[in-house]
Amino acid sequence: SFPIIRKLIEIFFNLKVLIIGETIIDQYIFCEALGKSGKESILVLKDIKTEEYLGGAAAISRHLSPFCNKITLFSMLGEKAEYLGQIKKKLPSNVNFKYIRKKNSPTILKRRFLDYVNNNKVLGVYTINDDILNNKQDKLVHDTLKRMLPKYDLVIVSDYGHGLISKRAANLICKESKYLALNAQINATNVGYHGMRNYKNVDCVIVNEREIQHEMRDRNNKTEFLMKKLSLQQKIKNMIVTRGKKGALIYNKKDNKFNSCAAFAETAVDKIGAGDAMLSIASLCLKNKFSDELTLLLGSLAAAQSTETIGNKNSVNKIKILKTLENLIK
Repeated sequence: SFPIIRKLIEIFFNLKVLIIGETIIDQYIFCEALGKSGKESILVLKDIKTEEYLGGAAAISRHLSPFCNKITLFSMLGEKAEYLGQIKKKLPSNVNFKYIRKKNSPTILKRRFLDYVNNNKVLGVYTINDDILNNKQDKLVHDTLKRMLPKYDLVIVSDYGHGLISKRAANLICKESKYLALNAQINATNVGYHGMRNYKNVDCVIVNEREIQHEMRDRNNKTEFLMKKLSLQQKIKNMIVTRGKKGALIYNKKDNKFNSCAAFAETAVDKIGAGDAMLSIASLCLKNKFSDELTLLLGSLAAAQSTETIGNKNSVNKIKILKTLENLIK
């Protein structure tokens, strides 16, 4: 019943959560298309307005803040810590922000140019140095995590493949986390070089259908077959695969059981950030031993909320999820 589920969700408040991953500034530049240049074969745009949101691991901390009281974000900024003031201002008060400054690097900035009328993306321009950390900084990350990991009930890793988490750090995270949830994202800068192979004995993994196909180098077999195979190889207890309009699947390795859930978003304004929203809420549910069905339902509601706005403009709204859930159960 809804009152019982609501009480279960309130238990999240007492969890101590550590989020590990790169902080990204998502910059959206809304433009009006003027047409083709008179001198060159290029599209000319008129700048209308610019908006900036917290992306990457910082977005996950915002999603979790209405549900949990004690959250720590361990992340990476550029050598000059650009956008630090803006990040601190936009992070909720219950998020403790710890970071390293990556040598010879900027704070990651991902610009996206959009058509102002229909929000279609025209072009992406990234300011980034995704080289691995030098030995000194990698040791700093390793030693810092070694002190921090045992103190938290839930560790959420969102590895965007931009250099923060080395193989050594990944091994430590897998070994020392009491409960580990993971998303090792495939994106334009890391495709072909990044994946989940550094992580084993993970309690919860969330990927999209394209990412698991890339991970397994297999786009012909069914998603369920790939989920089983990857869970066995990497010793993953619970795996969730998001499939866009087709909804999501969850696989429990211990019970050898699948469950599915429909997609709740009627219209998707922007898919960016939906996986992070799903990861945030589903990991809380699985940590508290919710059923697979309820976990997938709540995670799917969070993901649907995320697609209703541009990028990570708004975090997951706890009250809205509860109201939607109450209406569904009636």
